[in-house]
Amino acid sequence: MALSRHHHAISKPMNVEQIVGMAEDFEFSTNRPLKSWLRAGQMLLTEAAICERDGDLQMAYLYLYRHAMLILSKLPSHHDLDDPRFKADISAAQKTVARNLSKLEQWKPRINRDYDRYVAAMERRNAERQSTRDSRGRRDERRGSYDDSRRGSLDSEYGGYEDSARTLNAGENRQLAVDLAHQELRRRDATRQSSRQAGISPDTIAARRRGIVVDYDGDVESVGSAADQRGDGVRDAGRYLHSLPSQRSSQADDRRTSKSTYNYPTVPAREESMDWPLPATGLKSPTTSIPPARPDKESLDRSSRTTDTAPPRPPPKSRDSLPPPTPQSPHSKYTFKPTAFTESGTPLRPVFLPPDLRKAFLNHAHPNTSRNLETCGILCGTLISNALFISHLIIPDQTSTSDTCDTTEEGDNALFDYCDANELLVCGWIHTHPTQTCFLSSPDLHTSSGYQIMLPEAIAIVCAPRHTPDWGVFRLTDPPGLSHVLNCQQRSLFHPHSETNLYTDAVKPGHVVEGPGLKFELVDLRKS
Repeated sequence: MALSRHHHAISKPMNVEQIVGMAEDFEFSTNRPLKSWLRAGQMLLTEAAICERDGDLQMAYLYLYRHAMLILSKLPSHHDLDDPRFKADISAAQKTVARNLSKLEQWKPRINRDYDRYVAAMERRNAERQSTRDSRGRRDERRGSYDDSRRGSLDSEYGGYEDSARTLNAGENRQLAVDLAHQELRRRDATRQSSRQAGISPDTIAARRRGIVVDYDGDVESVGSAADQRGDGVRDAGRYLHSLPSQRSSQADDRRTSKSTYNYPTVPAREESMDWPLPATGLKSPTTSIPPARPDKESLDRSSRTTDTAPPRPPPKSRDSLPPPTPQSPHSKYTFKPTAFTESGTPLRPVFLPPDLRKAFLNHAHPNTSRNLETCGILCGTLISNALFISHLIIPDQTSTSDTCDTTEEGDNALFDYCDANELLVCGWIHTHPTQTCFLSSPDLHTSSGYQIMLPEAIAIVCAPRHTPDWGVFRLTDPPGLSHVLNCQQRSLFHPHSETNLYTDAVKPGHVVEGPGLKFELVDLRKS
């Protein structure tokens, strides 16, 4: 199990207690370096930011709560917690939690209200169905027709959560997926450009997402008087979230009301008294968007021809659907269903891979390959319509031999700074085997486990240009591969594992789909 085990879009409204049960369900191991867990925490914040922007408060809540659990409840048990190298990062993460707890409190009544409305609507629908079944005669048939019409209205407003026909199959809708991705990425670029024109730098935006308050001039804001503005929200949240009982939503009754109590992780005492300003969310209560039965491809084609600087217009709304959470985001009308599952049955979101990425990487790595040196790159992307789209291939600063390649500490920091500034998720890695065949070595397995901790769908692409097969796309099995590698304590670089079923193909069958024409950017961060 990885940190984002329950990551797929929630298929129907849930109350906060049920979401908390899902957020609590992840595996933590002190065998992984503390730095890896801090990076995983940053990934949770990025996923939460994407979901919040798209109006999906349920998933944003899940990711922020899980981040709070990781930082406040799990990391204190790590043996490297007192290492002075991580003091600043841990302090910043705790400040971010203190800020986000207030945001969770703001979202809680909205989420519970939507859930209560959903439960009430389902009860009305079930009662009307029962009434229809009990009806007799022509008069009752006419009444049944009315009830069917009313039921359709209820389904439009609250239903559709269990109707898989309303979701899209990634393999059968690859071109539509690419069109959606290009359209949404242009919209986000336009939004970022507007922020730059307003004088807000990408570094400032990334810092704010990490919970660091910075003014427009790049100076850290004075928070000494912020307590007067925020009141005791964070301190009250810390007291309110006093304990952390185990709450598993898998056994929760959907008919249970949202008035039951639960608790968040406790904010450390040294953080409870911090003056931390509340974020201005400006969010509206989300509404449910029900995709039409057939994707409106023509409208997507028309909007895909818009200029890169103007946000594209969304497809026209179906008469039977409510407005999407963000009207300027047509992707919110579609959801790509999982195309594969882990060995434990956990669904994996589709990963759309640019078909030309591997060739571009091999061309870029050719100078090293010709000298029998490995080269590695990082696959980064974003979340759109419950699918991951790889949009960046980043070459970090690294050291190489004929059998290994490792990012330097500076290269690792530069990589994640770039991802933070551009709101990118790390979706895996790609590397060459100039002298070896196409497989995952023991160092490769340990590297991949670190990425799958952050994102269960993370993949490893191996390119072996001098052998057949000359490439492959892999993921660690879960179980047994991921947990076995995470708990491996062998120190030698190349070592055998007692488990044999450690990784599997991620393409055929798998959750990776090539997206025809999917664009990507190659970014070389190496010093030389």
